[in-house]
Amino acid sequence: MTSGNNVESVKREADLITMIDKTLPDFAAACRAQDTPVALLHQDAFAADYQEECRLLGMAIKFAGTCGKEINIHGKIVNVDRGNAVN
Repeated sequence: MTSGNNVESVKREADLITMIDKTLPDFAAACRAQDTPVALLHQDAFAADYQEECRLLGMAIKFAGTCGKEINIHGKIVNVDRGNAVN
């Protein structure tokens, strides 16, 4: 049964790679770069209220891990009424 699980795991990883290559090609290239130990994401690159966006964020994090990269997520929440950044 482990052979079947291994095949399924390989297929899932291949699907992940295909999805990230298609959806986030610049991110995929950055993760594959040999001279870049850390992949940076900005919080605004992914909408917080869309389930598909959150799923894509998780896939991006998983992809970076398969490339041996550390992930840093940056950004500030901006108060729309006042235009002030909130930490």
